[in-house]
Amino acid sequence: MANNIFDSITRFINRVVSVVSTGSLERVRIIREFNLVFQEAFLQGSLAWKCVVTTSAGKPEYKHELSTFYLRSGFKITIENDKNLQENDYIEIAGYVIQNLAFVRQLMALGYDTLIVVGRNNHYGAFIPLKTIANLHNYMLNEGL
Repeated sequence: MANNIFDSITRFINRVVSVVSTGSLERVRIIREFNLVFQEAFLQGSLAWKCVVTTSAGKPEYKHELSTFYLRSGFKITIENDKNLQENDYIEIAGYVIQNLAFVRQLMALGYDTLIVVGRNNHYGAFIPLKTIANLHNYMLNEGL
């Protein structure tokens, strides 16, 4: 099941990277496409959580050179059915986004600086600076890890 959502998101990210590289993709389109993928995965049973992607306030300390105004710099994934979520569930969902360096860089180019994964009914979650993810990938590539 997890492989189906992983494959769907991977295909989607590859499409997004392709379209973004031509300069024709906007922030709204990314959010709409991610919501469609998450909805399809949830309805097919490939993903146990109903996730909704929106733009929200990012963390000012995660700002980078391309960040938009902080009230619009967060790429937020809200888990609607968050009753029994564990910490590793937030990290797993974040992994769908941060696994692809090209996509992380495209989010940064569009002004996002914070990846936010939170539950709808609780205050737990993950706040990840995109610039750290991009730098970690660079380090791993340069060091041959």
